[in-house]
Amino acid sequence: MGTLLEQPEPEVVKVSILNEESIILGFHLTKFMLRDILSNIPSSTYVVITDKNIAPIYLSKIITDFEKVASKLNLINTTKLRLITYIISPGEQSKSRDTKAEIEDFLLGKACGRDTCILAMGGGVIGDLAGFVAATFMRGVPFVQIPTTLLAMVDSSIGGKTAVDTPHGKNLIGSFWQPKRIYIDLMFLETLPEREFNNGMAEVIKTAAISSELDFINLENGVSSIREAVFSSPKRNVQYQGAILATRTPSQSLLLSVIMTSAKFKADVVTHDERESGLRGLLNFGHTIGHAIEAILSPELLHGECVSIGMIKEAEIARHLGHLNQVSVSRLYKVLQDYDLPVSLDEKKVKDLVGKKFCAVDKLMEIMKVDKKNQGDQKKIVILSSLGSTYEKKATIVSDSVIRKILSPVIKVLPITLSSNISSTHVTMTTPGSKSISNRALVLAALGNGTCRLKSLLYSDDTQVMMVALQKLKGAKFEWENDGETLVVTGGGGNLQVPDDELYLGNAGTASRFLTTVCTLISAETANQKNSPL
Repeated sequence: MGTLLEQPEPEVVKVSILNEESIILGFHLTKFMLRDILSNIPSSTYVVITDKNIAPIYLSKIITDFEKVASKLNLINTTKLRLITYIISPGEQSKSRDTKAEIEDFLLGKACGRDTCILAMGGGVIGDLAGFVAATFMRGVPFVQIPTTLLAMVDSSIGGKTAVDTPHGKNLIGSFWQPKRIYIDLMFLETLPEREFNNGMAEVIKTAAISSELDFINLENGVSSIREAVFSSPKRNVQYQGAILATRTPSQSLLLSVIMTSAKFKADVVTHDERESGLRGLLNFGHTIGHAIEAILSPELLHGECVSIGMIKEAEIARHLGHLNQVSVSRLYKVLQDYDLPVSLDEKKVKDLVGKKFCAVDKLMEIMKVDKKNQGDQKKIVILSSLGSTYEKKATIVSDSVIRKILSPVIKVLPITLSSNISSTHVTMTTPGSKSISNRALVLAALGNGTCRLKSLLYSDDTQVMMVALQKLKGAKFEWENDGETLVVTGGGGNLQVPDDELYLGNAGTASRFLTTVCTLISAETANQKNSPL
């Protein structure tokens, strides 16, 4: 049986926000945190506000360590120091005006004064609610953020936004009130359910998508390592592993780096735009549509899951407007899937979660009318220009017609007729990114005569198989233009021939579905001339 070792002084990373190094990241930070709070945020009363999920796991350790640290600092006998706690029910329903009033009445009943410091220990609900209490109690008392979810670590705990929800929408009543400290202890993630971890990864991916392609590549390449750092902890045999560099695994270092980078970008944005007058709106990529989805499908779908779907829709809007290429949309799509996040409302797991709830386009558009980013009745969306950068350094005005088109499940395409009032038969049409639609476009272009240019084709293994097969069938010739942005298809008019060797399709299910039909178009006369198998 091993002996218990004295916890080493943790090696931490500090991030500056609003010219203060108040964001502190590391592993096993409890005693470090309490010593820093007691030394640098002096108060007579410290109030821990948490919820019924967190309290049984962590609250007793906080209380025990508080007494130990206070004793070592000789504060127990020299001051009327006290630590009190308040526990609320978990969930978004607790982030209300009623719960805020209950907490304030509790504080008044405990004779808390202006020298009270509030410690918000929990996820975004706790941080937003406790922060708003701190902003208004006694006209403002100091508070500390101790986020216990990944979502809160990289998003809601940073920036000073505090609020409660109302029947009219989320976060509509609140205040900007900056925390004195934000302690991001990655050990909290070890008790986080896997779905909640994925929920937070949506915000990490969002930040990389708007800020740095290199960070985005790290997320693409680091899926297994990042998950190992969180979900392989029971296998560790080193006490306080990760607290110091000597015991920190490469996976833990990557996890810390990813979270630190995300937190630092938000901190930099907040420093330059604390009250969200423009630049800070960039942090809402995926949120304009995501929040509308969340308003309908919450609590069955989590915030990050709704934002994940919102990011794909808003990336499709950027592609539709000509600012983002299809390859970038596909990479965003894949990385979200790699972290087990939904990318469509039509996914089976989404439908299983939400049951009979349905996001009608009219309803989504109505909800988006009530958005703090809107400019009058004009909706604003963060538009990507590539992975790692945005079209503008703020959210961009997008017409309702474009948003509605991308949100609509189907679009009716009408043929050109003599009465169509179109002066030319040269038509440009933008289609949604899809393997199925891309393969259809390739087949139609190959069956036609002349030249067809396909822009922003969803390029994947499936489309590559289709292109190779059509070439072997002598159905089309392909060339790339504009640095790979445009595929030029010279169609063979449907004069398909038996290939010289077999068509190997691999796992390209979509391509195989279409090619089965395409191969039946080869004339019997042509087929009899060769014995090669199809």
